[in-house]
Amino acid sequence: MPKVRKDINALTDAELDDYIHALDILRQRSEVNEADPAGYAFQAALHNGFVGPDGVAIRCEHNNDRFLPWHRAHLHYFEKLLQAADPPRTQNVTIPYWDWIGEQTPEKFPLAFKKPGLKAPRSSAAAALPPDTLEIVTTETDQKEFAGYPVGDLSGDDGRIEGGPHNRMHGFYIGGAMANPSAAAEDPIYFSFHAFIDLMWAEWQRRNGTPPLTSPDEVLQGFASQPKNKISEFTNTVDLDYEYEYTAQLKAAFGVPPAPPAPVPPAPLNLLATELLSPLDGNADIVGELRDKEVVQLGFKVPATSGKRLRVRLDELKVPTTGSYMLRAFLHPSGVPFQPDDGEFARRFGAGYVALWRAHRHMHDGHGDLHGDHDHNVSRTARFDVGRVLESLGADGADLVFTLQFIPAPSETGLPPHPLPPVDEVDFKDVRMEVYS
Repeated sequence: MPKVRKDINALTDAELDDYIHALDILRQRSEVNEADPAGYAFQAALHNGFVGPDGVAIRCEHNNDRFLPWHRAHLHYFEKLLQAADPPRTQNVTIPYWDWIGEQTPEKFPLAFKKPGLKAPRSSAAAALPPDTLEIVTTETDQKEFAGYPVGDLSGDDGRIEGGPHNRMHGFYIGGAMANPSAAAEDPIYFSFHAFIDLMWAEWQRRNGTPPLTSPDEVLQGFASQPKNKISEFTNTVDLDYEYEYTAQLKAAFGVPPAPPAPVPPAPLNLLATELLSPLDGNADIVGELRDKEVVQLGFKVPATSGKRLRVRLDELKVPTTGSYMLRAFLHPSGVPFQPDDGEFARRFGAGYVALWRAHRHMHDGHGDLHGDHDHNVSRTARFDVGRVLESLGADGADLVFTLQFIPAPSETGLPPHPLPPVDEVDFKDVRMEVYS
């Protein structure tokens, strides 16, 4: 029988103590030898980045279709180390997940993360949870849109679950080490946070018939020496000796039926045309205006869609290195004032967001350095699906306004960013309307 990963709030005192005990043993190994592969520091560095003894840079995977299987592999092998830490006491230890879909009560983080062994500096500031997490898991049926695109695919980069809720939680909600990709796994909340990302992927697979993974033969960085190391070998959690126990709250959120629903194949999309969008004030420098005002408004002439699907695309959106930020998108009639803080305006005209989690910094020189940093993608593509807003407006042929709003992430403590938000890092090639059949 596969072992069971539970909600951290559902663990018994003994189960939580055993989990922390296993973590402590891994930390003790790192105190003796930081480069011990069975120690916490080495396992954290698999994500955070380092140069191995052979001079090869090890890096986690982000902004592509390897994101979900890489993190599934990371947690799987970390969990095996926990189970082997001090058997028989730890032999059934699993990584507890943190369910962050719903409202967090009574505090911002589960109370378990206040216990010694799980406690770490994090943001205490009030922050909104991503509003689209449940919708992405339960309504998105396209695997690339959900999970990410293969490296080199010109159609896109990261999937919606990474470029939205994942990045937003790291940079805007959790803070502390988790706000920095070069330090994120130093905080043990990383493992419970990503266990829930993994749970949502497993739930999405259940709903959509577990479609074959893209890039199945790719070897995941950092795991080449492990018994399982290819993307295809991380398709099914039961094959990896674990499954998830859903709480009543989670069952209600997902509407879990007794049997998997029949998968709904995504409708094929064919790009018919694109059109550049230009600022309303005639300024040709879209990026400059966004940097100056933290808002830019572009004219949006709705074509006669006749059932066609419209998106707005940002090409070559630079991944920031000095801090995280978010771009919120709105599509509204030209006669309606832009009021992003008004709840009714945001509900009616909001067209989504993209969260940019700061990139790793450049790798330090030296071999075997567990503290070296590394780069991920330097740019990415962002898309906003404006179909819901257009449908509600009945706007064929109308003159609308597409507005982008810049929102900097707070500092790692939750305070306003200091000294400056990374607005000067906002950069992209252009903004285009895409028309699909």
